[in-house]
Formats: sequence, structure tokens, C-alpha cells
Amino acid sequence: MMPLRVLVAVLSGAVLSILAPPANIHWLHWIAYVPMFWALRPGETRNNLVLGFCYGTTAVALIFSWLVDTITIFSNIPWIGAVIVLLLFAVVFGLPYTFVWLAAQPLRQRLGSWWVLAMPAWLVTVEWVSAYVLLFPYQQGVSQYQFPFTIQLASVTGIWGLSFLLMWFNCVLAEGMYRRAEGRDWPWAHQIAALAAVTGTVMFGAARYEHVEAQLRDAETLRIAQLQSDRGMEWRMTHSARAAFREWMDMTQALEPGSAELVVWPEGACPYDLNTGRAANWLSEEAKRGGYEMIIGGGTRERERDPLLDVDEVRTFNSTYFFTPDGEVSGRYDKMVPLPFGEYLPLGETFPWLADLIEGPGSFRAGDTPVVFEGAKTRMATPICYEAILGYVCRWYERPDLLVNVTNDAWFGRTAASPLHGMLAAIRAVELGIPLYRSAYTGLSFAAEPHGVIHSDTQLFEKVHRIVTVRVTRFDTLYARFGDWFVALCVLGLIGALGAAGRSRR
Repeated sequence: MMPLRVLVAVLSGAVLSILAPPANIHWLHWIAYVPMFWALRPGETRNNLVLGFCYGTTAVALIFSWLVDTITIFSNIPWIGAVIVLLLFAVVFGLPYTFVWLAAQPLRQRLGSWWVLAMPAWLVTVEWVSAYVLLFPYQQGVSQYQFPFTIQLASVTGIWGLSFLLMWFNCVLAEGMYRRAEGRDWPWAHQIAALAAVTGTVMFGAARYEHVEAQLRDAETLRIAQLQSDRGMEWRMTHSARAAFREWMDMTQALEPGSAELVVWPEGACPYDLNTGRAANWLSEEAKRGGYEMIIGGGTRERERDPLLDVDEVRTFNSTYFFTPDGEVSGRYDKMVPLPFGEYLPLGETFPWLADLIEGPGSFRAGDTPVVFEGAKTRMATPICYEAILGYVCRWYERPDLLVNVTNDAWFGRTAASPLHGMLAAIRAVELGIPLYRSAYTGLSFAAEPHGVIHSDTQLFEKVHRIVTVRVTRFDTLYARFGDWFVALCVLGLIGALGAAGRSRR
């Protein structure tokens, strides 16, 4: 029987990969956990641990399978080594799933039928902790990002509420399955409550969608020059920095003066450091010629004197620069959360030999200020790359009107990486009640409105040179005001339920 249960756990983990892009079978998520609940057994802690491990490792390995291509192409690690890295990654990042599933049967044994609410609270708690500990968050609720009437819940609870709702619905179905096997009555009360919650969520979503859309019809608009390259990083690494810079400059200079109010170059589009050299002067002249504001993804290199060693230390940052129509650089933002193993090597300074062993990671420092650029019409924050998938980071910016997420997903080629990255970023628009414009080096680029509607989306490795219009209006949301209050509620509810159950037993 155990081999069959392992197979079910593996297949259930595999299902997660088709709930997300590019498949996007979001409706399946409402029943996707039931087979895994069937595989779990009360009193079999060790077997349930194995099943949870199989589930998590399979899910992560398939969702992040694109890592193999990226590692093989852009590092000195061979293909078999890249596969091993992926498997190790899947083991570590699959642990949250292991912890979630390991708790299912103990919660049911201790709380009875009320486990159907405790289990979702536990999922939310594990997802929240994982976002800080593992730095690669993947909340289950994001699967609903293209269904407008459920995604509106994120404006109240953040993405956590959707993860809770999906797990709750699955738990109610699983409770019915368990009771049928035990010869007990069907849990009608729990099922009605779960259906009422889903119905209420959809009704609220429909109402909020219409409210936001009505306000957006009269909203102020911003004309943005959407620029995207069809040349990946392999081309970039075999050509000069000047040739790469020239590509973006040519696209920008092809714009008619006054046709755009904002021009955005994605992360890495400018191969030069913009705080030194002539590149900033060229961009300044272009901003004046076109009469538009410019957000440019580029580098920053600074020298800082080390008073102890009496030598100059070079510090590099992944940055965005804001140019006004007068050609002035009015602000700079340094990425606050560099990407581990991409922009820096963890423990690389402590163990320098790691840099020789693993070629590829950069040595970028973390910025410390959540800068908001003051445009003529719009206050803009520019989370760089995967900062946009970190909800707590996007809440650090002081009341922007627009999030401009610049990223370079060209490193991942024609894989699911960019659609996954875009999905995880798009939810910020609903959570914070402001539009998000995503500028990706080779795609996917798009605009996400405050009710989650995505438009002006591009294809991977499609050369794009056009003007898109983004409606800019701020909507007050409970999540923007109070942050992860729903997570705190889940934690307190879980502690309270377990405490009450313990007292009842004694």
C-alpha cells in the first residue's frame, strides 16, 4: 500500500506545476490537495513524513526545473551537476510542504473536525515564515492571479487569504472522505461554511472589481514606452557593452518627442555604471530630446575608504536611475534584497574559495533606502527583479502611485521562469491597490491594474517598441494599511485552538 501512497504523493506534487504558468489550470487548485490527504494516515508519522517529503521535492523540482538550463549555460557547472543542484534545491525548498503535510493528521486527531480551519492557518504560517527564511516565496494563492473575482481578496488579507481559502476548501472535501471511510455522517456544516466563504469571496471580488474599474475609467493615464529585446544573455555575453547599450538607445531614439511620458529600460539594459562615465550624459541628452522621464536599470560602482586597512574598497549596486525631462538625474535606488547565488554568493566573503569553485554570482551590495521617485504626474517605486515578489519589501516604499518592476529574466531563456516570476509579482497590484508596470529584458513585460487585470503583455524574446497606456489611481486597501494582519490572526487562532484542545484533554 505504501508504494501506491508514495506514487500519489509524487503525482500530487507534480500537479502543482500545472496550476501555475504556463499551464495556469487555476480551477484545479480547489481539489488538488485531496489525493494527498488520502495518502496520509493517522498514527503513521514516519510514513507521512516520507510522503510530505516526496510531495514537496517533486513540486519544487518541476516548478523550478528551468534552473538546470540556466546553471548549465551561465556557470562552469556541467549538466549533471546542475541536476544535482536542482535536486538539492528541491529538497531544501520542498521542506515547507513537508512541514505542512506532516501536521495534517495530528491536527485532526487533536482538534477533531475543526482541523479543517487549523490546517489552512498552519499553511499560511509556514508560507509566511518561508518568505523570510528561504527568500523564494511561493504562496499557493497566487494560482488565482488570472481569476479576477477571487484575487480581490488579496486587497484585504494579502495573498495569504487565498492560500487559506484554497486549503480550507480542500480540507472540507478531505474531511468528507475521511468520515465516509469511518462510517460517519458527511460534514454538512463545514461544507456549507466553506461554500459560503468561497461564494462571499467571489461576490466581494465582483463588487470590488466593478468599483475599481469604474474609478479607473476616469483615472489619469501615463504613457509608457514599452521596450523589450529579442536578444538573450548569450548574445549579450558575446558582444561588447557598447553594442548592448546601442540596442536600447536605438529603440529609445526611435520614439517621437513627446510620444511617451515615461521610458523604462529594464534591469541590466544599461551595461555601464551610471554614476560615472559618459553613459549618464547620453541618457540625459536623450531625456531632453524626447521630453520624457526615464527609469533606467543600470549599475553603480562606488569607492569607499577602509580606515582600518587604509585602502579603497569598491562597492557595487544593482540600481535604477530616474532622469527628468530636463536631463537631470533626480534619484537613484539601490536594490535592497540582492538575489543569492545570482547577485552575490552567500558566505562568499567569509570563504573566498567558494567564488573560485562556483563562477557566475556577482558581488552586489544591498541598498538600505526604499526610494520613491517623484515624477511630474506619478510617484514611482522601482522594485528590482524578484523584490516585486516579496510583499513585505513592496510595503517599504512610502505610498507610491505606481510600482515599476524592472527585471532581467533573459538569464532563464524560453522557460517557465519568466511567467512564474510575473505571476508572483502581479499580485502586488491588488494587494497595494496601485498599478504595477513590469519591464523585462526579453519578457514577459506587462501592466497589472489595481484589480488584477493584466494588459499590454508581451511574448518571450519578442522585440517590442510601442507606447502603452497605464491608468494610475490609488485605492486604499486593508493589506496596504496593516500588512500581514491575517497571518497574525492565523497564528493566534492556531495557538488558541491547540491550547484549548490541550486543556480539554487534561
